[in-house]
Amino acid sequence: MKIKQCRFILNTLNQVTEKNKLPVKPRIHSILFFDNCAAATNPFTAEINLNFIYNNKLFRPLIKKWIKHEAKHIEQYQIIARYFAGISENIDKGLNNFKKLILEKFPTCSNLKFNENFYKQTIKKDGVINKRHPLFGKAQEYVKAVKEYPNLSTFDDLEILREKGIIEMYKNRFRKAKLYKRNLLEREARIAEKEK
Repeated sequence: MKIKQCRFILNTLNQVTEKNKLPVKPRIHSILFFDNCAAATNPFTAEINLNFIYNNKLFRPLIKKWIKHEAKHIEQYQIIARYFAGISENIDKGLNNFKKLILEKFPTCSNLKFNENFYKQTIKKDGVINKRHPLFGKAQEYVKAVKEYPNLSTFDDLEILREKGIIEMYKNRFRKAKLYKRNLLEREARIAEKEK
């Protein structure tokens, strides 16, 4: 990665985390995605990944937009972790419940190391979310949105293609795309990416 581009990415992340008042800044990596994904958030490792293909000066406006989008997801997962710590009345137990939720929804994370330190620092700086906290209702909505998040895996598509044919595969893709667009996490992230 070119040094100037790397500085641009890190400066953009710093600006976004400062503007969104994120209690703890996530790490950001440039990796190669084999699908058409431009950027992704990994809630298990608390990292933002940018597609290496787009790591070019020409894509700077898009990179800025993607970082804003993914930073919003990090903020959402921080709120969920704080919520689980609050309802369980024990930070470690709450983080274990949060970890279980993430692994249920994203089983591919099971071979990665959970970034417990990131979430503990978040809880230390912003506190837990209990029933009296103003974000309690929002946190419950986020948990529901995570549970309803569609499986966007291409392996799922290939399995349907093998079992039911190409028409069913495209119907399934359309259904997943619709669920993805309507999901609260994605709706809020799309709003965040448009903010100045």
